[in-house]
Amino acid sequence: MRTHRRTPISPRARRALRERGLDASSIRGTGPDGRIVEADVLRAAALPRPTAAQAPPAGSISSMRRAVAAKVAESFATVPHFYLRSEADVTALVQLRAWVGEAIQRACGQRPSLTDFILRAMILALADCPQANRIWRNDAIVELPTIDVGLVVQLDDGLLVPILREADRLGMIELVQRRAAAVEAVRSGRASADLFAGGATSLSNLGKRRVDQFSPIISPPQSSMLATGRVAERPAAYQGRLCLRQTIHLTLAADHRVMDGVPAAAFLDRVVELLEEPSSLLGDVPPPSA
Repeated sequence: MRTHRRTPISPRARRALRERGLDASSIRGTGPDGRIVEADVLRAAALPRPTAAQAPPAGSISSMRRAVAAKVAESFATVPHFYLRSEADVTALVQLRAWVGEAIQRACGQRPSLTDFILRAMILALADCPQANRIWRNDAIVELPTIDVGLVVQLDDGLLVPILREADRLGMIELVQRRAAAVEAVRSGRASADLFAGGATSLSNLGKRRVDQFSPIISPPQSSMLATGRVAERPAAYQGRLCLRQTIHLTLAADHRVMDGVPAAAFLDRVVELLEEPSSLLGDVPPPSA
């Protein structure tokens, strides 16, 4: 006679399941030994997008908005955030993106965004700074076996953070493909719960808005979040003279339980270095012809 091992569920996750009327069998646990934790339930509750016929009445709170509210409130209340800020000269990166954009689009059908290059810089920086690729779990620091990075995707009534797994194995063209596919899956409501599990850090980019910089909230169980604003011409010292350069502000929120200031600064420094020397980001993309 076959026996089925019951999936372990934390008390808070069990309560969240009851409140939202969800079935534990449909949820993938990300805790130790596949344990379902509250964050897994909140992610699952946020996945369905209401149709127009199911839209909540004015003044009510949708399940997605409620899940987002619960998650950010828990993060800000329980995760000791600290912030580091820097500025990157991305003049060369903006030019490089224009040069190689057509080649990447021919290769994969997607034109690269600045987000893709920032994600690529974060992935390479995680490989160089392994202390940034750790999370806090069960009162201990856990080093992740793979390099996975998340991207905050805004929806009509909330946001979700799909994870690009084993991202260090992706070339630039593959990264653009994977990022585009993840965003499309989230916005179409076809994403599975597996897409939202993993990673130590994520990117939140408000560069399309008139935002220069902002302080992000970490998405547990991750240990950091990088926020970027718009690219703009700003006064900067370049080759011994003051001139206008294309720059971007970066703000890193880090979990002080996992990282102190020096390793967090090393990670942010490396991201800035890669953005300012963008040829190292190309990977599988042929360099632009003269």
